[in-house]
Amino acid sequence: MFSLAFVLLSYAEVNISVTNGKSILLDDPSGVDYVFIFSDLAEAEMTTADSNPQWWRMEGMDSVMVSNAADFFPKDTAVTTTYILHTDEGRVVFAVVDYGRLKVEIDDIEVDLQYENICEETKLNIKGKVPQLYYFNQYGAKKEIDRKGEITYSSLGWSGEQWEDSLCVESIYLPDIDASHPSYIIVGAPLCNTQFALVADQYAKQLDIETDTVYSLLFEACASAAHITSITTVRGTAQENQMTNEVERPVDEAQLSGSAPLDILFKANANNASVNGPTKYYQWRILKGNELIAQRNDEEQRYVFDDYGEYRVLLWVSSDRCRPDSLEVSVSVSTSQLLVPNVFTPNGDGQNDEFRVMYRSIIEFDCWVYNRWGKLVYHWSDPAKGWDGTINGRPAAEGAYFYVIRAKGADAEEGSKYTSKSKYKKNPPIGIYQLSGDINLLRGK
Repeated sequence: MFSLAFVLLSYAEVNISVTNGKSILLDDPSGVDYVFIFSDLAEAEMTTADSNPQWWRMEGMDSVMVSNAADFFPKDTAVTTTYILHTDEGRVVFAVVDYGRLKVEIDDIEVDLQYENICEETKLNIKGKVPQLYYFNQYGAKKEIDRKGEITYSSLGWSGEQWEDSLCVESIYLPDIDASHPSYIIVGAPLCNTQFALVADQYAKQLDIETDTVYSLLFEACASAAHITSITTVRGTAQENQMTNEVERPVDEAQLSGSAPLDILFKANANNASVNGPTKYYQWRILKGNELIAQRNDEEQRYVFDDYGEYRVLLWVSSDRCRPDSLEVSVSVSTSQLLVPNVFTPNGDGQNDEFRVMYRSIIEFDCWVYNRWGKLVYHWSDPAKGWDGTINGRPAAEGAYFYVIRAKGADAEEGSKYTSKSKYKKNPPIGIYQLSGDINLLRGK
């Protein structure tokens, strides 16, 4: 025997290879140069092409030479043994492991239905045998080799528009288990009913050793999830929107901001019974600042935002077992604006052919047009429309006309009223419009 003080000297690289027996090399071993994991150590045969080989077996802090032939048969009775190969070219330290005597045998997996965090993750109790896989490094220290299993189960994935079936595959570390000491692993919480399937371990697969896949009983999912989507009512046709006189008009169904009124349908898109999921309960809340302005318990909610400001739309979804999962989107309604032109040209050229105001977030509107003798010639109450310069279907004469407008914006304070012209000019209230003036009708090209 000799001490490790000798074998730990640094030498050049030594050639060593496996000539018989199915084996794999452990990635990045600690404290040795190589770890060979054999499917059956009884079939193992190793060799070196270097000159004057000496094969030493480590026994604790000492080593014993066991062969000086080129070929070496590590048929020791131990499930793992560490060796040192010395040649004229240098030395290597390597361990051999008999996987065939340390195979994983899983009897059963079951979901722990009493697990306190079952809504966020799943605890799977494992029954069977998972022996510790290990080797000894050149210092005599025991090094455990991680064993991994693969858990597969069904869940749901959100495509951006709908739920789709999704196969989840999770690589997990297997704890050491024997018949008297079952253990568990933690995986994600599925969003639909499923079975869990476990296959172990990665070395069996690499060594072409057949292993059985073990299945749990059908698990009824309890975790809730949702994805808020919205459909905003679009105002006007595509052609009208190209020549609109409304600033920030909602022209896209995905729009969550702009000119009032914003008429929006919100959808929860929860993992409910329609997709084999557990969600049953819904609660919508709409807040402006800290003020609750609407609350409902349907799967969908429609709301018309006709007041200026910033809104929060909150959703809670839950199942019979799990606490609510919350989501939130924001809605922004613009301040009001109303601008009146002083001329329009109804000559049929497609430009400025109507007397229209430019506006934003106007929720009440009336406009009256009078001729020079004070006779009413036109009235309308939709700010998106206007006067085409005709009276009773005939072209009106060119010249000046007089308009009066009363309108209310989304940012008008509750209870705000129209007032006398003098008071309005002196101190106009926010969001209240009382306007009057001349509009010139010209027909020239």
